[in-house]
Amino acid sequence: MTKKQIVIVTVALAVLLISIIVLTKNKSITYETYEKNSPPRIGAVHLTVSDLERSVKFYEQMIGFDILTKQSNKVTLTADGTTPLLILEEEANSIERPLGTTGLYHFAILLPDRSSLANALLHLADNEYPMQGAANHQYSDALYLADPEGNGIEIYADYPSNEWKRATDGSYVSGTYPIDLNDLAQEATPPWSGLPDNTRVGHMHLQVAELEKVEQFYVDGLGFNITSKDNGSLFLSKDNYHHHIALNTWSGTGLPTPPDNARGLKKFIVFFTQDEIDEAKVQLKRLNIPFDVSNDTMSVVDPSGNKIEIIIR
Repeated sequence: MTKKQIVIVTVALAVLLISIIVLTKNKSITYETYEKNSPPRIGAVHLTVSDLERSVKFYEQMIGFDILTKQSNKVTLTADGTTPLLILEEEANSIERPLGTTGLYHFAILLPDRSSLANALLHLADNEYPMQGAANHQYSDALYLADPEGNGIEIYADYPSNEWKRATDGSYVSGTYPIDLNDLAQEATPPWSGLPDNTRVGHMHLQVAELEKVEQFYVDGLGFNITSKDNGSLFLSKDNYHHHIALNTWSGTGLPTPPDNARGLKKFIVFFTQDEIDEAKVQLKRLNIPFDVSNDTMSVVDPSGNKIEIIIR
């Protein structure tokens, strides 16, 4: 073998080694296509509110939920008459969540199709309810608003998963682009009749203190895969979805956790398989992250104080 051939072989091996290292570091980024009929990963979202009657009226009349169960200080809402999707609880001595704290950025209601999103748009417009924005994210179209308590809400519909774009590293290509709302409205099928039965909570978007710590918790501890990442946000999923959990530091880093009696997000539910929850127990112990297990439910708190209940599905 000549000296020139040795150099070529050496360079080729170096390139191969670098490729292996890159693929290993990015092992949480996957390339398979999400199956639309995959079971939901996010369950009921539990909010603490100051005025239960006002909040229930909004979620029934503006969003389209139905009451599943009702107690003096707590109401559980559903879309299909069976599955709890949102729990509203009025607590004595609760306080407004302080500005500049971690917690809910928004919870996202996933509708089954673009026509359902168009129905929601027209209903909000007919009732002159203020929207905070609308966006094409390249894998979904989304409407943004807030409830009377100031909790952020996204209502969205996905594009077919085979149309979701990926970068060369396998992460999903997202963005925030304008929607032609007049064009969307043309797809409506009135009259509005509330949320479709197959509505689900599609994802949670949380405001956190530090991305590095929450990445270790959700990726290394709970086994979520990274689908997109930049300096101020991290998007994570199971099953090759574009994201089930979004995390951001857009309001700054080092934010404190709100007081326990602050209104807003109390906790939310995530669904795992038995194998996933068993692996999560092992990894959380390895990371010295405390958790509690009762029957088929694991309770854990992320590094920014967001409370999660993980249930075996």
